[in-house]
Amino acid sequence: MINRRLILTLAVSALLLTAGCAGTLTADSDSNAAELSADDVTDTSVLIKAHTETLRMNSFTVHATTTTRDQNRTFRIRTERTWRVDPRPPVRAWTTSQSTITGNAPERYEQAPERISAWRQGNTTTVRVQSGDETRTRNADLLNTSVRLNRALHRQLLLRVSERQNTTVETVTRNGTRLYRVHADLNDTHVTSNGSLTLFVNPKGYVQRIETTQTVEYRSGARIVTRTVRFTQVGETTVESPEWVN
Repeated sequence: MINRRLILTLAVSALLLTAGCAGTLTADSDSNAAELSADDVTDTSVLIKAHTETLRMNSFTVHATTTTRDQNRTFRIRTERTWRVDPRPPVRAWTTSQSTITGNAPERYEQAPERISAWRQGNTTTVRVQSGDETRTRNADLLNTSVRLNRALHRQLLLRVSERQNTTVETVTRNGTRLYRVHADLNDTHVTSNGSLTLFVNPKGYVQRIETTQTVEYRSGARIVTRTVRFTQVGETTVESPEWVN
């Protein structure tokens, strides 16, 4: 008998490959779309498809924060990244990231650039790196930048819904908006353990907030990694070229 998890993984993988080829629609075309049900938000393929299709039809802003610390709390690395995306052709996207380090972090993190920004107009991308008093700007290959739509949509992170156990779904209200709150424990792997995933899903068809935490085994020791991703200003984000591109 074919393993059900294998079937689900193959189905979702096919969805991720084909979603990038889908035509971009207008926001008005989604106005009569059916809202997600409580069952929909626990179906990995349905959830990712709805999230992808909704955000490919609307501009949006994403705020992501990742914090890494060792178990003894001797250091903390906090990375904050923001995307502003208009998926209508030609795709326009802008992203910036900055890391702060507290404590005695490994040397390779101390050498990381202080701030990285990237701009995309269609398939043309420009990257700006600020490190201390030095600033470098260059054209870059789209595949090697952070302004790709798939990365902004965080679909790979949502794919972890298929690795869940002990799932609960409840309806909550945040800032006057009704949301589904999905919480699940994640299966351990040979690299990660003690993982949990919480999603706040907007019934209109996209994941409004993602929260994850897990222990990751590195060669230098175990580290606790937490991540929060927020999707805001859906359909209301204005994306303009930053001044440094010119």
